This record gives sequence, structure tokens and C-alpha cells, in this order.
Amino acid sequence: MAGVFFMNDPRLRAMISTFESLGWRWRQGKPIPHGSQLIISHGTDEATLNFYPKHGHCVVGGADSPLRRRLKEMTESGSSPAPSPKPAAAPRISGAHVGMDESGKGDWYGPLVVAAVYVDAQTEATLQQAGVRDSKLVDQATLPKLVQRIEQLVPATARYVTVLAPSDYNRRYAESNNVNILLAELYAETATRVCQATGCKRVVCDQFAQRTERLDGTFTQAGLPRPTQMHHAEAQSIAVAAASILATARFAAELQRLGAEAGLRGGLPAGASAIRALQSAAQHILAREGREGLGLYAKLNFKPVQALLERK
Repeated sequence: MAGVFFMNDPRLRAMISTFESLGWRWRQGKPIPHGSQLIISHGTDEATLNFYPKHGHCVVGGADSPLRRRLKEMTESGSSPAPSPKPAAAPRISGAHVGMDESGKGDWYGPLVVAAVYVDAQTEATLQQAGVRDSKLVDQATLPKLVQRIEQLVPATARYVTVLAPSDYNRRYAESNNVNILLAELYAETATRVCQATGCKRVVCDQFAQRTERLDGTFTQAGLPRPTQMHHAEAQSIAVAAASILATARFAAELQRLGAEAGLRGGLPAGASAIRALQSAAQHILAREGREGLGLYAKLNFKPVQALLERK
């Protein structure tokens, strides 16, 4: 079955229609056994998608990028390998609210970053005109420009970015051994800064855990309004989209800064899938700064990181 391109499969056609509607380009990749490979590109980003029709299974590959993360998110959502070309749209979130998003949760290296952005009707319109959208749809060249526009259009008191350094992440993670508890705390801390400064009583964010009760409870304890949690909130709220851009850009900048401190050219590697690059960076840091030094750059709760420490 190697080399067969299953273009007649309705699921594959639906995926391709979705990619085209997003302005992504695609072409047939190399032959793979029992499936089809697509190469998807958007701007300077490129990712691979292996589709196996027998089980409707998809495998996303390629270097970490906004495109790869969005593609992986799309293929893992729901029972279908990809959303239909015209999914039923959730109601657009409008009016004054604080939008929130995070970056770095699934990355070996770098901090955990949470951003909050307050918008009202006027700010919403200007951000849309500026091209603000989900950071997964923004290439690396455009990201800094959108950050600059957001900082120009949203007053400093109406936005806040929390950066939890790896050393602080490791210390706080050890207290609960649960990343979602830690993330909920960071969300509440970040929301408090913006809600107090703006007087806003409405918070919208992506649902980052299976249970909404965890974030609800943390916000209640902090004296904050119960947040509206929804999947793909960045597509429904311009405030969440702006927060996703600020968080993603800050995380990328921190990878570069920490990489320079560690003596690595090109910064610390992102993500958790490029194993060779991730392990190479860890071995460099261990040789240079020892076991404790690795905790200044990496999240030590990741099992592959723990395995590296055990071998050292």
C-alpha cells in the first residue's frame, strides 16, 4: 500500500478544504506505507501531516512552529481527524472583557508564560484592523510586529504578562505535582493585575484542563469573577488572541535569552518532540553547569528530563 494517495477519502478532502480556507498551502509529500503524506506550509512555516485512512489517524511532524502547533491542535480535536470545512461557529465574544492565554506548558525548556489583555468595543475594533489573531496562525516574522501594535493600542495597565522562570516553575511545581494547579494559580495572579487596574468583571480564556472547576475555584479564592472557559477561545475573542500573541512572543524571547545565558547559539529548543536537539541542549547544560544548573533552564517534571538527570 506504499505510495497510494487517498485523495478520494472524504476525511482527507475535508482536511484539505480546511487548510485552503485558512490560506495554507499544501502538496503531496513522500510515499508512506498505508497512508498519505501532505506537506502544509504557511508563510515561512512548514509541517507534515501523515494520514492513515484505515483508522482515520493523523500524525503531525516537522519543526516546532505556530503552524505545526495549530495543525496538531486541529487533528487532535474531536473524533474526526480534522474539523469540517465549515464548522458551526461559536458565538463571538464581544464587549469589555479580559482575555487570557499561556505559552510554554508543553515545552521542556523555558518559562511558563501567562498573558492577560483587556479590551473594550473600541480596542476590539482597532486590534482587528491591526490583524491581531490567534498566535498559531502568525508566522515568526509577523509576531513581533503584532506585539508592537498590541502594546501601542492597549494601555500598559490593561495588559500584563507573567513569566515564571524555570527555577520558580520547578519550585512551585514540587508543591503540587500538578501543572494545571500551577497554571490555574498563574492565571489568577495575572488576571488580578488586569482586573484590578481596569475594573473588568469578565474573563475569557481557553479551557486548558478537562475540568473547569479547578480554574473556577482558584479564581473564586482570589476574589475574581468566574472565568468563561471555552475551547479555541482565541478564535472567538480578540482579547484572547492578543494574549496568545503576547505570551507566545515572550516565551520565544525567553528561549533566546536563556539559550544565550547557557552558551547555546540559536537559543534553547522549543517544544518536546525534537528529541535530538532537546537532549543535546540538556547535555551541554549538564556538562557546563551540572544537575542543579539544568533546573535554571528546563522544567524538571518532564520524564525525559528526569531520565537525563538519572543517567548523569
